[in-house]
Amino acid sequence: MIDKEEILRQLDSEAESYVFPMLDNGYYYHGDQKLTIFRDEKRWAILLEILAYNNHLDGLEGITTVAAVFGNCLTGWNDNDNFNYFANDSEIEAFLCDENNYPSYLNPLAKTFKVKEIEIPIIFDLEHYKSKKIDFEYVNKITPREFMRGLIPEHSHLFWLTREEISKKIPIDLPTFMILDNWHHPDLVIGEIPSETETFRQLADVILNGDKNLYNTSEVNNTHWSNWPEGGTL
Repeated sequence: MIDKEEILRQLDSEAESYVFPMLDNGYYYHGDQKLTIFRDEKRWAILLEILAYNNHLDGLEGITTVAAVFGNCLTGWNDNDNFNYFANDSEIEAFLCDENNYPSYLNPLAKTFKVKEIEIPIIFDLEHYKSKKIDFEYVNKITPREFMRGLIPEHSHLFWLTREEISKKIPIDLPTFMILDNWHHPDLVIGEIPSETETFRQLADVILNGDKNLYNTSEVNNTHWSNWPEGGTL
């Protein structure tokens, strides 16, 4: 059976254990996010996907999709498999790095890169990034985190897990019920937990009752990366 209080207890417990995604994680520059609810009359699951850049890695290898799962029917748990790396170099490496230039920066000779074997043109036009309110750390150099944010939202979908990929942890026969691209996320750094937000209390109601209309929160969406400036600063 589905129990609203159990949903919130699990989310809070995972938040207190640092498993529930923290959008201003000191080691990750936040990029984009997706929340998917799966349910039927007896089972429920939530998939929280976060596209971010690991500041301890160089180049494309730092672009990470963190996929955390919650539910009463999971067939796999939150572990190292939560961290997925879908971006790769094409014929020429996309980023250059040397001891005197940290972090790495976009290779002016690179033309494309790959996400799950799909070839994507590399954009060097600084106006493209400025149009997305991206501030540059260096003059005329594009860092990996800036590059990642320049891909959003046009290419975000390429970084999300397929239903088959997530079936290792969420049963393949559990129907997708609701998807959110933006929402009000708890500020875990200051100790806020999911159950303290109207958003996640309402999402628990949605899961319990199977009614999407129960999600009508007055809380302001805060998931855009610009709202989490402390992310990636450690």
